[in-house]
Amino acid sequence: MPRTSERRVLEAASRWLAPAAVFLALALALDQWVARGGAPMTIPRPLDVLHLLLREQATLLHHLGFTVLTAGYGLLGALLLALVIGVAAYAWPRVEQPLLGYGAVLSSVPMIAIAPILSVWLGLTLGTRVLITVAICFFPLLVAILQGLRESRASEQELFTVLAATPLQRFRLLALPSAMPFLFVGLKIAAPLAVLGALIGEWNGAEEGLGVIMLNAMFGLQVQRLWATVVVACIVSSLTYAYICVIERVAGFDRTAQEAT
Repeated sequence: MPRTSERRVLEAASRWLAPAAVFLALALALDQWVARGGAPMTIPRPLDVLHLLLREQATLLHHLGFTVLTAGYGLLGALLLALVIGVAAYAWPRVEQPLLGYGAVLSSVPMIAIAPILSVWLGLTLGTRVLITVAICFFPLLVAILQGLRESRASEQELFTVLAATPLQRFRLLALPSAMPFLFVGLKIAAPLAVLGALIGEWNGAEEGLGVIMLNAMFGLQVQRLWATVVVACIVSSLTYAYICVIERVAGFDRTAQEAT
């Protein structure tokens, strides 16, 4: 057992340390390139961006809170909506294909083009930004839930038929557990999209948030502040993905961990 634990720690460290080392090397190379005057003016030195992050961390954290709030509400709303529609499609299989068709049409609409219209119709409120986030996150979650609910094996379905299980028992004890790994896959896709949805909502009208800082920095030609905000947004998106992965592993639905054991 100790050797197994040590091997897992080493494997996890190798997965994180190698990309971190590559990223650090690229950042240092970029810093030297910019310092020598070889880069355009729109690319700042990474060290200058880092200094700005440390100098204005209080302001960035303040605006980050509003973006995270919008992303969290939007992801939760998309998850609840996808669960309700997924359960309805499971109960009435005939509506599954029409629902997938409507969801595909919704996902194909460029939300960055529709967001201004929604902002004009519904106002520049938190609810509008959450609605934009829900629309962006909804389809991956719906597909994951629908696929997961149909994933149970034929032998398992026959067993529940032999045991004369009720539809509720079949759903609670068979379909829902089978759908959980797929649900986490959908969440890992939708969680970073929630951050994107929050930023798009803030670009189309907000008083606070990372998206507001991005717009002000872009139109004010504040290159370092713009890149610092982009870095913060990328870090938050990565952390949301990592957070879902941790929950997946703790809950026991990580297929990679299951196969390793």
